[in-house]
Amino acid sequence: MGGSLSPAIQGGSQPEPGVTGPWPVSTQLTRLHDTRRARTLPVKLYLPEQPRPHGLIVFSHGLGGSCESGTAWLMHWASHGFLALALQHPGSDDSILRNNSPLALRRAFKAAMIPEELTRRADDLRFVLGRIGHDPALPDAINAATAIGIAGHSFGAVTVQLIAGERRPTQPAIDPDPRLRAALALSPSARHADSAPGLDQRFGHIRLPFFGITGSRDDGMGISDISATNRELPFRHMPADDGKYLLVFAGGNHLDFAGEASDTERIVFQARRQPAAFRPHLLAASTAFWLAHLGSDATARRWLTTDFPARLRPDDRFEHK
Repeated sequence: MGGSLSPAIQGGSQPEPGVTGPWPVSTQLTRLHDTRRARTLPVKLYLPEQPRPHGLIVFSHGLGGSCESGTAWLMHWASHGFLALALQHPGSDDSILRNNSPLALRRAFKAAMIPEELTRRADDLRFVLGRIGHDPALPDAINAATAIGIAGHSFGAVTVQLIAGERRPTQPAIDPDPRLRAALALSPSARHADSAPGLDQRFGHIRLPFFGITGSRDDGMGISDISATNRELPFRHMPADDGKYLLVFAGGNHLDFAGEASDTERIVFQARRQPAAFRPHLLAASTAFWLAHLGSDATARRWLTTDFPARLRPDDRFEHK
């Protein structure tokens, strides 16, 4: 897996991004209610004891997830001084896991993967972003955030793609929130490359720094026609401006990128129960990305593009443009 990671990014003030950061983290559960849509969103907050947080990361879970999803990533990022907020999307959350029959679950997952559900998810994320700054249900530190990053896994990654600027014929165009500084997608995807308007047009409007992280075995886990190759397409068709990154871990499967899969998902999809061997590198790369583009740390950005790739395993791939 390469040499051990350095104790700090190029001798800077930031600790090694692949190990737990110096800041203790508390968590808090709350709910945000969208009166217009009569929709209540459970939310989990991650609050580091950092007097000057680097920024706020908002996380969208995958199909069958909840506001508890992404814990492995969010706790780590928060320990490095980032506020984080994980929201739950009713209708594509863990409520669809009520029947533990593998066939029934796959049918439920397919039924939730529809354009209307994606629209609801994007509206959820836009609503939460709109509440940040003046919602009394949120802590002062969250409301004070002026630099925001968005992240998600699987269906959550597709939600992030939309909020970041992807243009789909089935979805209304979304103008990015001016506070957004960067987007990170775990298991991103694009399909229907031959359909209008084409992937260059669909992804050509994404101007935010964008990091796609996937694996060579990151297919649809038997619930869709998404292949591991589809996961790389968003990066391939984004413009080469202001930081686009792709990291592909050899052998990485879909649930390796969930940041804690539920027990039901592990049983149904027979996923490994132990963290993937590459997890420290995922944590290091993603944390350096946030430091670079939310924390405006030029040293972290140089480390990500120059030092980090040498630490990967021979069959892993890292690209940037």
